[in-house]
Amino acid sequence: MKSEYILQIKFDKANNTFKPGDQISGGVTVLFTDPIMKKLEIQQFVWKSEGTIISQNKETHKDLERMSSQLHPVLLHQLDGQLTKDKYILQEKNTFPFKYQLTPYQDRKILETYVGVYVAIQYSIEAELTLANGLKVTSTIPYFVYVPGQGNDRIKPTDKYPRVEHFLITPDKLLGNSSTMNKSQNAKFRINGLIDTTICLFSEDFHGSLIIEECDSEIRTIDLQLIRVEKLENNLGKISEATEIQLIQIIEGNATRGLEIPFHMIFPKFFSCPNFQFREFSVDFEVNLVMILYDGFKVTLNFPINIIRK
Repeated sequence: MKSEYILQIKFDKANNTFKPGDQISGGVTVLFTDPIMKKLEIQQFVWKSEGTIISQNKETHKDLERMSSQLHPVLLHQLDGQLTKDKYILQEKNTFPFKYQLTPYQDRKILETYVGVYVAIQYSIEAELTLANGLKVTSTIPYFVYVPGQGNDRIKPTDKYPRVEHFLITPDKLLGNSSTMNKSQNAKFRINGLIDTTICLFSEDFHGSLIIEECDSEIRTIDLQLIRVEKLENNLGKISEATEIQLIQIIEGNATRGLEIPFHMIFPKFFSCPNFQFREFSVDFEVNLVMILYDGFKVTLNFPINIIRK
């Protein structure tokens, strides 16, 4: 049955983005779909704000499905309150304010909003109106949380920002390191470059440059690939899955030899976040530099990165 009333939640802050300790405020409006109705009798009108970290898409991963009986949503934040004590809502006075502080639940901590393949961190506020006849009308909207300082605990004390990394790609260099090279033919190439920093500020772009000094074959494309590595572990098992977030083409066609070619990549909101580890869950990130030649030859150079927030 279609409800005669609609709940509309609106934050005072336009971008719905908050950090730990912020005051979150707004209002819930009860919209009457019947203009003749002047007042509404209710039992209660309440709000609840929650933040959780969850495992998801369990049915698509055999090992994760086996572990799922002990992978429950973990509360990171939870608060609730009453929107009004009145037993009637008038059509001309139908907006009710809420205000609360974004604080962690019990001894836990606030983590940044993240939407992954097997791990997700989400925050939302729900308004629930219980009518006099016991029927309930609800509305929920999400909000985004960022966490200054997140990711710093994933960096070694000896590491400093910026952490520049130089690289050299040759057939000999690719053997025995964190790179892959298919079709072990007698390819001849030499590419050098640098990553400006592998400790990355989320608010700034990932950037660097490369120079193709030598390459006998014709280049088809060079791409920059951002990878998430999601890990879940409990006493029933452990999984570690790397999946692509985005792929950016930095070279198309047979680029000029000896020319310095810059590259840039922005970390996407929601689908990436500062590195974190919490209980059974951890998420880290990597960048792949992928070169494909027209003869089918492919080279992948891998760079683990640490994303942090100031």
